[in-house]
Amino acid sequence: MNYLKYFAFALLAAVMVLGSFSCDKNDENEIKKDTLYVKFINDQESQYTITTLQIRNRGPVDSQLQPTEPWGENILKNGQRLAPGQHIYFTLDLPSGHWAEYRLGVDNGSGVEVMLYDQPNYDGFTNLPITHWATDNRTVTVTITYDNYSQTITVSGWSDMAGIDE
Repeated sequence: MNYLKYFAFALLAAVMVLGSFSCDKNDENEIKKDTLYVKFINDQESQYTITTLQIRNRGPVDSQLQPTEPWGENILKNGQRLAPGQHIYFTLDLPSGHWAEYRLGVDNGSGVEVMLYDQPNYDGFTNLPITHWATDNRTVTVTITYDNYSQTITVSGWSDMAGIDE
């Protein structure tokens, strides 16, 4: 009779363990909304002041899917600008393991805003990433210079690193 009790107890424990595995599996398939805290820096080597910073989510880090979301609103509000060497902090609703891209507009030095990728002959970096990977905060740096060859204002360097660089 004791064997029957032990068997029933073992069977109940197995059902509970297997049930918890199936719940965990369902949770893994759901996209978890996470917040990513970002320090965005216009590198001190930049030659231009950033006037527009727009972001759109692009999906899992290991994919290069075509964008499905429109560009978000300008993160720089009420005429805010990022001169070379300045930075801004903001948060993104971006699931862990996903990435977003950003695009920039700058003051051309004469008070006219130039959206970098809209320039004819633009030959700089595109698909600039902000990744939600390994940590819930990132330091993103961009360097914007003039390219004499293409005669455009261009992103000539960038970084996207885990953690907040103080």
